[in-house]
Amino acid sequence: AQFTVIGPDQPITATVGEDIVLPCHLSPPMSAENMEVRWFQSDYSSLVHRYFDGKDRNEYQMPEYTGRTEFLKDGIRNGSVALRLHNIRPTDEGRYTCYFESTSFYKDALLELKVAALGTAPLISVEGYQDGGIRVVC
Repeated sequence: AQFTVIGPDQPITATVGEDIVLPCHLSPPMSAENMEVRWFQSDYSSLVHRYFDGKDRNEYQMPEYTGRTEFLKDGIRNGSVALRLHNIRPTDEGRYTCYFESTSFYKDALLELKVAALGTAPLISVEGYQDGGIRVVC
């Protein structure tokens, strides 16, 4: 059977240190239990997570993702899956591909992750009048 893969139409925004979910699903809805599902970055071999033959298969996972990915398959019978990425890092920002492969067909969808870092609150002080205005330093 042929299908398309649908991901979020807006970038997913995360803050450094938090966990986020990268969802995608098949259209029309169908079971993906016997399919290979993988998330990768720039190319097929930049493996973030792989599910195959009913199991997580991360022998070739990029080292920076080791222990930080979790395949969410509660909706796999309807073709709805997600990848939870733990402890977001600034380097996680970028495009991810959600890829499904059946015995006779494959398709993917692009997802974009934007990572924000929270700094400390700015300290602002008034230094005084200068050139007819007020000088503020932060």
